[in-house]
Amino acid sequence: MTEKDKQIQQGQEAESILSNEVMVNAFNVILNQGYQDWVSTKPEDKEVRETLYHSQLAALKLKQVLINTMENGKILEEERKGGK
Repeated sequence: MTEKDKQIQQGQEAESILSNEVMVNAFNVILNQGYQDWVSTKPEDKEVRETLYHSQLAALKLKQVLINTMENGKILEEERKGGK
């Protein structure tokens, strides 16, 4: 398997993960609960808000890595179909 084949396969796997209902629900729960927890903090709970911020950021970064992997795989797949 070439590196391009591997990246295409990873892109397909990332798309599968992103479209998986359980994963979509998990992302939604994490992001929604994190937001709810954040808005319910007291003004003096700076450390709690920072922890929640970093948790939210980690979930968003994970999702973005999966999106980038999927998009890169699709680009390589299109290149292959076009004979490039």
